[in-house]
Amino acid sequence: MESDKLKRTIGLASATSIGLGAMLGAGIFVFPGLAGGDAGFAAIFSFLIGGFIALIVAACTAELATAMPQSGGGYYFISRSFGPFWGSIVGIAQWVGLIFACAFYLISFGEYVLSFLAELGLNWTTGKSVWAFCFTFLLLLVNILGTKKVGRFQNMMVISLTVMLVLIFTYGIVDYFGLSGHAVAFTETVPQGLSSIFSTTALIFTSYLGFVQIANIGAEIKQPNYNLPRSLIGSVAIAALLYAFIMFACISTFSQEQLSQFGETATVEVARNMLGNWGAIVVVFAALLAALSSANASVISASRSVFALSNDDLITHRASKVNKRFGTPHIALILVTLPVAVMLIRSRLEVFAEVASFLHLIIYAGICLTILKLRRTNPVWYIPSFRVPLVKITAGVGAISCLALIFFMQKTSILLGLGVMLATVLYYFFFLRKKEISLSDPNPPHIAVDLLRPSVLIPVDITKEEKDLPDTILQAVPMSETLLLGYQQTPEQSEAEQSEDEFGAEGKEKLAPLIERLEKSEVHFDTELIFSNKVANQIEQVIKEEELRFILKPKPVSRIKRLTIPIHDASQINTELGTVIYKLYKDHPTKIRVALLTNDAEQEDSNLQWRQAIESQLRLVNLQAQDLEQEEYPDMSLKEFLREEPKDTDLIVWSEASEGGRELLMDIILEKESLDIVAPILFILRK
Repeated sequence: MESDKLKRTIGLASATSIGLGAMLGAGIFVFPGLAGGDAGFAAIFSFLIGGFIALIVAACTAELATAMPQSGGGYYFISRSFGPFWGSIVGIAQWVGLIFACAFYLISFGEYVLSFLAELGLNWTTGKSVWAFCFTFLLLLVNILGTKKVGRFQNMMVISLTVMLVLIFTYGIVDYFGLSGHAVAFTETVPQGLSSIFSTTALIFTSYLGFVQIANIGAEIKQPNYNLPRSLIGSVAIAALLYAFIMFACISTFSQEQLSQFGETATVEVARNMLGNWGAIVVVFAALLAALSSANASVISASRSVFALSNDDLITHRASKVNKRFGTPHIALILVTLPVAVMLIRSRLEVFAEVASFLHLIIYAGICLTILKLRRTNPVWYIPSFRVPLVKITAGVGAISCLALIFFMQKTSILLGLGVMLATVLYYFFFLRKKEISLSDPNPPHIAVDLLRPSVLIPVDITKEEKDLPDTILQAVPMSETLLLGYQQTPEQSEAEQSEDEFGAEGKEKLAPLIERLEKSEVHFDTELIFSNKVANQIEQVIKEEELRFILKPKPVSRIKRLTIPIHDASQINTELGTVIYKLYKDHPTKIRVALLTNDAEQEDSNLQWRQAIESQLRLVNLQAQDLEQEEYPDMSLKEFLREEPKDTDLIVWSEASEGGRELLMDIILEKESLDIVAPILFILRK
């Protein structure tokens, strides 16, 4: 049987190579000659400015991706922020744009194959479209066989490509200018004026359209909270430096006029001039790898866009099926590669490549606007592990820059891009508008989303005259539902029905003041009474039936200034604990004290590991090490700690360990253990 869930099998290196592979196509082999011909030496600045704009968008994408590490990238971000209408427009535009881009890369690949064979002196009569067509189905096969294999395949191509380019041009520059005594070809830094830098930036920015493809495969990236930001930002930084390096080699070897004449073959001619024909052969082979890696990255990314659209029922649900044997979305992959194969009938697809760039720029601007909206509305699930600094300025500059670059494109490309978007709008109104589309909330792996609005049990002994309800805590932790459970221990010989008949009315009367306070605090709640000679067992049954996540042991508290978190087992350091601390800290900035309880000599070495694990868990929810105190209590049991230490705390946050803890809590609730704890206890139940 097939499933519709993808496995996280892609590591940091593979994710980075997918983004880098998507960028190192036209940027390396097509634009240096065109950019050098337009701006001369200043073309280096154009590539760096383009890289800076791309870094801004990459940073915005990284924040969104760590909060929503799912398939679909820009589509998923925008649909969860602006709804299915804008989401469907972006998702289908992303799908179509990547198909256009992939077809362009594969035709370029076919051209490079023929050029490579020609450089070797082989006359091959087969056309470039045939090569492109064959490798389209090779990419389909490789991608169906599994994401691990795809990752290795992409790594191999990108690493080989990067190493070849760096080595050959480094050696060429040293040899050309060191041994031969050649002078650099450029004479002026900005020969065409400052305006040429920005017009050339618009020309070459297509080189950076690809890094967001990493976000498209967010559901398959291991440790997304760490690997997504690193791969997104790292791939752009590496690409920008590589572009600038190759551009320097080009403008140092040939004059601006010569680069203009060479145009799209300038990089090959630079290598030939530096190192002879073998240099040209290596660069043409590198171009072949670059085109193939860009096509492969586009296939991966486009198929995940289709997968995400299908998961949300915006297109046929069959497209979100995952092959049981290989764990890949085979139907989505077919829906990408078949249109690409059809497009390869045309031999020139440059205009479609620019349409892809147009659609990407619209999506990039949408990503920057999305982060601004989410920072303002702050939905409960939006907890990124990476946050963009100076977000209003950063995202604003990113959105404006992307939209501004559109106006430097050809009118034909703009009109075709608008046509794709209009067709998507018509599709939405004719086929989707009347459907009930329910978009699920994101579920970042470093957050326990069900604890952001949890169900909470508040057990109260109705035989006690003084009953405290800490309103501060109820306000600090938004709760979906609160169960106020009044209980009374009855003699062993009493029956439950008999006790309820005898004490029920009195019990409801004693709970009335607490019910009134809950009503005033606008907390959603229900009430229940228990009369039993085995109250602890009855409470356990209620927890199981109601699927409760918290137990709150009430004590009076006016303000939460200090949290104490006892850790006596490594299993307590988990996403549930991180989520609760995040929520409490966000709504009520406090001092956080973590008490490390070790009562076994063999555990002494684990203290450092516990400290690091706690700091790592809190970093995921943007709490830094300086925001907490960590104290060690060697050879002290949990019971001893609760009895002696938390006198200066306003709330004890106690996460249930995999073994032990709940029995002691029940004893405290039922006052079988007289520990004289002055602070309320918020106990996080394990699932």
